[in-house]
Amino acid sequence: MDTPEISPVSSLDLTVDVTEGVVVLHASGDVDVVTAPAFEQKLTELVAMRGASVLVADLLGVKFLSSAGLAVLMRTADQAEGSTRFLVVAEGPNTARPMEIVGMTDTVEVFPTVEAALSTV
Repeated sequence: MDTPEISPVSSLDLTVDVTEGVVVLHASGDVDVVTAPAFEQKLTELVAMRGASVLVADLLGVKFLSSAGLAVLMRTADQAEGSTRFLVVAEGPNTARPMEIVGMTDTVEVFPTVEAALSTV
């Protein structure tokens, strides 16, 4: 009997906006063990992008942020240090709360809206 192929139920959509040295990565879906590598690859590319002085990770469309996703955000903050200002937009129990629980909000700049983050640039 053939076993049906199971596809991962996780999905993550990433879109990028660039305006005058400010890069905004909009993420929607799940940032979990399945999607975290693609999320990290995109963030790494954006940190290395020439002329980008600020990188905003907009997580308002994220429904689930796992420990793998939190680890990606911390590595990105470390990678960006000294070259790119890294801001995270997160609100509510799906994204901001896990970041608060693990203490990330003490070391990463977190804002409730993209507008609030951009107002500090």
